[in-house]
Amino acid sequence: MKKLAILASLLVAFHSFAATQLQWEDLRPDVSNIKDPFMELSRDQLFDLGRIARLDMKETLTEEEQLERKSLNDDLESQGIDVEYLFGIRAAVSEQRRIAATVPKASLNGEKVRVPGFITPIQFDDNKITQFFIVPSGGACVHTPPPPPNQIILVDYPQGYELTSMYTPVWIEGTLNVEANVQDVMYSDGANGIESAYTMDADKIEIYTVQ
Repeated sequence: MKKLAILASLLVAFHSFAATQLQWEDLRPDVSNIKDPFMELSRDQLFDLGRIARLDMKETLTEEEQLERKSLNDDLESQGIDVEYLFGIRAAVSEQRRIAATVPKASLNGEKVRVPGFITPIQFDDNKITQFFIVPSGGACVHTPPPPPNQIILVDYPQGYELTSMYTPVWIEGTLNVEANVQDVMYSDGANGIESAYTMDADKIEIYTVQ
C-alpha cells in the first residue's frame, strides 16, 4: 500500500513538471468570433470597395466621382455584397485581426511548454547559437518577412546548440514567458527591429519528430 502511495505521488509530480505540447495556433489569444466577410471577396471586389472608401474620405465629390461611386456600389450590390454593412463592421474586423496577430495568450505565462518550429539565429558562441527566434516556418525573418509577434518566441539557450540548417524543424522545451521584445537584428536579406510577444528559457532542443 505504501509503495502504491509513493508511486502515485511520483506520477503526480511527473505530470506537474511535464511540458504541455503546443501548436502555433495555441499561442494566439482567444478572441470573439467575428466573421470576416472580407476574406470571401475577390481581388477585384476588394479593389472596388477600397475605391469607394477613398471616395468617401473626400469632403466633396465631383459629379463624375458621384457617378463612379454609385456605379461601383450598384455593381457590388448586384453581386450580393452589402457595402454599407461591410463599412460598418470593418473597424471590429480590423481590431480582431490586430489582436489575433499581436496579442499573446496571457494564460501561458510561466508555463512549461514544448513547441515545434524552426530556428532563426541571433547570437553565437563559437559555432553554437545561444539566442534565437523559434518560428513556424523555415527561413522566416531571413528569407521571408517576420511572422506576427505572437508567432515568434525569443529563446535563450546559454549552453548553445549547433545548428545545421534553418530548415530543419526542432522541438523546443522550456518555460514560456509573456514578454514583448524587439530585437534590432539585420540579416543579409531580412529585416531588423523584429518584434516577439514571447520569450523562453529553453531546457531542451531536439530534432523534430511527429508525436
